Amino acid sequence: AWGYERDFTLEEVVATLPKARAVGLTWAGLDDGWQTNEGDWDLDPRKFPRGDADMRAFTQRVRDAGMLPRLWWAPLAADPDSNLFRDRPDMLLLDRHGNKQKVTWWDSWTLCPAYQPTVDYFVGLVKKFIGDWGYEGLKADGQHLNAVTPCYNPAHRHARPEESTEGVARFWKAVYEAANEVKRNALLELCPCGTAFAFHNLPYVDQFPGSDPESSYQVRSKGKTMKALMGEGSSYAGDHVELSDNGDDFASSYGIGAVLSTKFTYPAGPDDSIVLTPEKEALWRKWVNLYEENMLSTGEYRGELYDIGFDKPEAHVVAKGATLHYAFYAPQWDGPVELRGLERGRYRLTDPFTGASLGTV
Repeated sequence: AWGYERDFTLEEVVATLPKARAVGLTWAGLDDGWQTNEGDWDLDPRKFPRGDADMRAFTQRVRDAGMLPRLWWAPLAADPDSNLFRDRPDMLLLDRHGNKQKVTWWDSWTLCPAYQPTVDYFVGLVKKFIGDWGYEGLKADGQHLNAVTPCYNPAHRHARPEESTEGVARFWKAVYEAANEVKRNALLELCPCGTAFAFHNLPYVDQFPGSDPESSYQVRSKGKTMKALMGEGSSYAGDHVELSDNGDDFASSYGIGAVLSTKFTYPAGPDDSIVLTPEKEALWRKWVNLYEENMLSTGEYRGELYDIGFDKPEAHVVAKGATLHYAFYAPQWDGPVELRGLERGRYRLTDPFTGASLGTV
């Protein structure tokens, strides 16, 4: 729903679901704008006048459209005008001088992840989002979610100020366990908002996106890095394709075994550049169908075969059964390419996008 931005209406989102499902997508994310503020996470009464009942009805409409609902949120933050900030200052993370740590994008303050009341509060929200409202997954967002500074809030009685920094991974573990307690195999996605990823959080997160990439190269290089850190069975999403080169480079996500995603609007929206035109729809369907056909996201990423910095052209390989899927990237290329990882024998080459035969090696 992020294509409709913060001022979305539920009618806009629901009306887009049949088209999203027809394109082949299986998840629908409700993004920033459903809440009154970051901190309280109460429903905006202008969009949900009947409160929880309206939210439960929305997630059911997503399911009725043949998709799974995922909810965006930004934990460990409290807006200055939130009730949480006013009523629970004991949750704040404070430095040695008593200063708060600001989350600039949200204009909010960071809460201490090692303070048990903070953990309990957000665990309660997770259980509400999934157990009461009916979400199948959550997307946690924010540049403050990788790490925090040492905490000197006297209310926390930390044995050492660094307990707050060490508590970030334990916070995600608590969130992960709460989500799976309510719904087995609930999906947790973490997007540290344009930053790199802290490896100590990885065991307690199911999916990492490209995190606001500014180029297709970032989609691919972050993907290679995440595959290396997370190992087999990991789930990396290239972030919505509109952030890639030309706003339509599914090839960069597909070729590295990433999950495909998009934030198109239909039939209109606040940004004309992301409206799903008939031409775009044909391309979107083709890439999503190819993704579904081969499911490279469940294959083995063979990151040891090519070096992203020195081998030219840039190359990636995903093994799926007896088939090796190669992807090469360059602005232009006239020289040879090496197909590494093959055993002795004869192999048939096929262009998966066109279906054309490329001969044998």
